[in-house]
Amino acid sequence: MNRISTQTLPFSIGIFLIFSLSLILSLFFKDHWLWMDEVLSYLLVSDPSLAHANDALVSGMDANPPLFVNVYWILGHAISLDFQFLRMVSIVFFALTMALFFWYSTTLLGTPLFNFLLITLIAAFTYLNLTLATQVRSYALFFLISLPYFIVLHRLIAEPHNRRLLGLFVLLGLGLSLTHNFGLFYLAASGAFFFLLWLWSRQAAYVWPMAAHLITLLLWAAFWFTSFQIQTEAGKPHSWIPLPTWESFFTTIGELSPTLSYSLEQRSWFSFLPYLRFFALAFLFVFILRKKRRDGYAAFRTDAAFQFYLLSGFIYFSTILISLGVSLVHTSVFISRYLWPNHLLVIFQLMYAFYQFYTPPKLSGWYRLAPLYALLIGAFVFYQNRKIVHFPKGILSYLPQLDPRYPVFVETADYFLPLWFHKFPQPVHYLIHWPTAAVPTNILSATVEHKILKSVRDKYQVPGLTPAKEFTKANFPHFYVVDEASHYQMENFIDSHQIKVVRQLPMDINGHRLLECTFN
Repeated sequence: MNRISTQTLPFSIGIFLIFSLSLILSLFFKDHWLWMDEVLSYLLVSDPSLAHANDALVSGMDANPPLFVNVYWILGHAISLDFQFLRMVSIVFFALTMALFFWYSTTLLGTPLFNFLLITLIAAFTYLNLTLATQVRSYALFFLISLPYFIVLHRLIAEPHNRRLLGLFVLLGLGLSLTHNFGLFYLAASGAFFFLLWLWSRQAAYVWPMAAHLITLLLWAAFWFTSFQIQTEAGKPHSWIPLPTWESFFTTIGELSPTLSYSLEQRSWFSFLPYLRFFALAFLFVFILRKKRRDGYAAFRTDAAFQFYLLSGFIYFSTILISLGVSLVHTSVFISRYLWPNHLLVIFQLMYAFYQFYTPPKLSGWYRLAPLYALLIGAFVFYQNRKIVHFPKGILSYLPQLDPRYPVFVETADYFLPLWFHKFPQPVHYLIHWPTAAVPTNILSATVEHKILKSVRDKYQVPGLTPAKEFTKANFPHFYVVDEASHYQMENFIDSHQIKVVRQLPMDINGHRLLECTFN
């Protein structure tokens, strides 16, 4: 734990600058529209009253615990509520996490130069980092808190009775579970790790970390469980996330690892790559574990790097299995962004395996090339993030051709919230109609979006959210509909002859129709 060299701090600062500057600069050279979830976050964060924001949080608008909203509310109201600034906050959190991760990893193994190369390459080529680090959502804060959580867990392996570490663990565990509900899965995984460690080592001191896990869970339940139950109502009768399949399982967990090209993997020729990444990581973990297990617990107790490797692998695979089990048995939650902290664990597993099979030579002269490499990798991150679009703006080219006297009804919150938030000139509406949302053959997200937008209307009086009783000929004698094949809503009124289609306008977006309608 004392392997700090004179290069560690400069490289840590370098990693922070690479990711923070490249991602922040890219914000000003790309589409700036918020997508649906970001609009919901911004509504809460920009609320003049923090008490009202916390009340709205448990109304069905969002399914996240309160820490994110409170942290960003304080920062936003203290500095700026510009949504680009709030995106920058997320970027800084991400860049800080990567810099601190480099610093801690370098205390355990490797050399500063090679660790710098490995971490920046793996992080830059992981598409999920670029999509989540630039959003006004809870993910960057979740990612940031997860790192000290993992570090304290690691330290507790060697010092399970250290009161300072135990107290810090309770605070971090509570912070993790109050930032994202998946924090509970990480608590379960790390609790299981210490239970198995207790069985293997026969060391009574490991009861203390297990007790700290229990205390953390009890504190979470006392503070948040009632609100958590209210929030889960938005996910009934079912989750918006499809049940995992064999293919989607590997695609989802593959997003936590680096890839040379995310778009190429969408093609059938390269569809094997997510499988390859997962099985390669699993093979390396089992191979190294079998090799190290022969040394016994005494050697494990003094090998800090292997301790963190074992912890990383166990939590990585355990959280995947827990989320898969919950999805198959209770409600589907299997999605890569909820498991983003696992990306840190993937990086360390790859670093540890690298040093197991390769001893890097001393390359003192190559340090002078590090600034050039930093510019190149920063330019790559800048370029990659410029290409990422969160809101599908294809619809915007069709709406200006419409008669401005007539409103436009959209069938998804994905369209309604960004169009409303960015003040699109055409009046946009969403019909709050539970009977069509709850049709069993409808898209899974229809019921969740209905409840979210109903809460948005109740809490923030957002115009354009139209209750079913107000959808009448008197209020909307003539209107347009962006009809999506995946969503069943306006078809109900067309099929029952309550409204008629005057004409279908051209719209070259797959699965979309642009209809001009009137009431019968």
